[in-house]
Amino acid sequence: MLFRELNEEAKGELRNYFEDRDYAVIAVPKEDPVRVYVIKADRTVETARRIHGLNPYSTIRLGEWLLSALILSSLLKHASPQKVLLKFDGKEEIMVAEADGMGRVRGFISSVSQDTEQETITVIKELRMGTPYTSVIPAISKDVKENLLYYFQQSEQIRTALDIAVLLNEDGSVKHAGAYMVQTMGGTSPRVEKLLQERIKNLPPYSHILSLGKRPEDVVEDILFDMEPRIVGLKEIEYYCPCNEEIAKASLSLLSEEEMEEILSEGPAEVVCNFCGRVYRFDRGALSS
Repeated sequence: MLFRELNEEAKGELRNYFEDRDYAVIAVPKEDPVRVYVIKADRTVETARRIHGLNPYSTIRLGEWLLSALILSSLLKHASPQKVLLKFDGKEEIMVAEADGMGRVRGFISSVSQDTEQETITVIKELRMGTPYTSVIPAISKDVKENLLYYFQQSEQIRTALDIAVLLNEDGSVKHAGAYMVQTMGGTSPRVEKLLQERIKNLPPYSHILSLGKRPEDVVEDILFDMEPRIVGLKEIEYYCPCNEEIAKASLSLLSEEEMEEILSEGPAEVVCNFCGRVYRFDRGALSS
């Protein structure tokens, strides 16, 4: 495994390279099979806020959901087109976020009123190995973090600790957004298990950590400082939607001829991307070409 020791030189290089970019750091200690994943996504969540014109409540909710998808994408093959889709079906809102192995994420939040007895969370992993893996669990809380921890317990069965936070400026724009996850795999010594449990328990809320201006590598060091931490992966994070005219046009093929004719009788057919708000219009000539 290629790695870089997390020392002052490495921290300086990370600070300079990612000064104006969002990114994630994947790190491990020298000895035990422990995995730490820390995300900085201020600009990514702010981009989502601007694209969707979100109020403060929705900015925080969608921001936490985007960060959750990015956490789940850490389990995908690094720098790959594999992706994970995370959906919350609630009585009063629907949230969808999709992230891939290259650090690209997109999502949307929609206020709805659904007649549903059980709020659910669906995770779909598209690993490019045949049928996507799908897991559906009940939402046990309104708290995004609690639901994500429950997913790891039920579906991944990996000991996981995590925290997520989105902080706003007075004008509603995003000041800080980030998350961390610590996972201990089989073979981790009881001593390290106990040490990490105590250390994470004593960490302040991640909102406070972000307010101190700490970067992902600083958080890694706070957790693994005496375990010779090593960086084994870096990932630039960005809000990215791959929709285009061809994809939008293909979506209209799902309509019946009668439905398509009814739409065209009133003017061009219109497709709006839920993830980025782009609008695509097609007249009869464009659809027949």
